Amino acid sequence: MESSSTQASSVVPFGETISLDQYVREIENLSKGLITKQAIADLVLRYRIPAEDLARHKSWNPAKHTRNLIFRNQMIELMLICWNSGTVTPLHTHNGQLGWMVVVEGTLLVENYRMKNCNKPENQQVVGIDCVAGATEIDMELLGTEKVTPWSALNTVDKTQTIHRILNPPEHGGPAVSLHIYSQPIDSCVVFDMENQRCARRDLSYDTKPE
Repeated sequence: MESSSTQASSVVPFGETISLDQYVREIENLSKGLITKQAIADLVLRYRIPAEDLARHKSWNPAKHTRNLIFRNQMIELMLICWNSGTVTPLHTHNGQLGWMVVVEGTLLVENYRMKNCNKPENQQVVGIDCVAGATEIDMELLGTEKVTPWSALNTVDKTQTIHRILNPPEHGGPAVSLHIYSQPIDSCVVFDMENQRCARRDLSYDTKPE
């Protein structure tokens, strides 16, 4: 998600601690109405979740970050992502969906990009997804990088800012954990290989799910 920080002026950022079960109920209730970028931002900025509540959703893989589902319905998904030291996502899109991320442990870097040009622009005009990929010439612009620490900022993606990558560099000295919300749930994305000037649509999956 994008590297710009969001703090709603009407909300004390990350002020009140509630259980993860309460948090899920709040998310589920919001998903029954009109989901807006600001409505979810207000909710995320209002609450903290105890570390012990999130612990049961953690899983680790030395080769990659792990995607651990907490809650999902047709309109929204909530997951915990665990990042070992040195983990880097590929540069990727979010299908033009809304997304919110807050770091809850460790430190992450978020690099935000803009697509300047590609040689398959017609593949971007697809209803329901942002692109079917297939380009062999790609030009990206790095818009900025943000260092994100626990409960310090809300990072978002939307229909206009949808391309980024997330890193947990070794110099940060340890693992990191982040909480993510997407509306609607994102089951695939476009991944960019800038070195070889290729992009492809990749299916997404969860490493763990609630029992």
